Amino acid sequence: MEYLIVWIAVAALSGYYAIQKGRSVVGWVVLGFFLSVFALIALWFLPPLGIDDKKSQEIARKFGVSARYRKCPFCAELVQKEAIRCKHCQADLPPIVE
Repeated sequence: MEYLIVWIAVAALSGYYAIQKGRSVVGWVVLGFFLSVFALIALWFLPPLGIDDKKSQEIARKFGVSARYRKCPFCAELVQKEAIRCKHCQADLPPIVE
């Protein structure tokens, strides 16, 4: 009986840490139930999903454009990549050619 409680607790912890890493909760709860501690170890080493906002800003400052931001060519402030007008200097932004 005690093993079952620990097993369920490990599955729940797997789900909790999956949320923290931006991963599927249901999938990791199932993996946590069947693989027990090995699922927790796997989650420990997996990188978080999604785009890190601060990292995206650093990249845009350095290279001019990133996944979320770009530098305004007129005032050099960061604006969202989809913006058509700079929120800082009100200049019309040229479209990004990808």
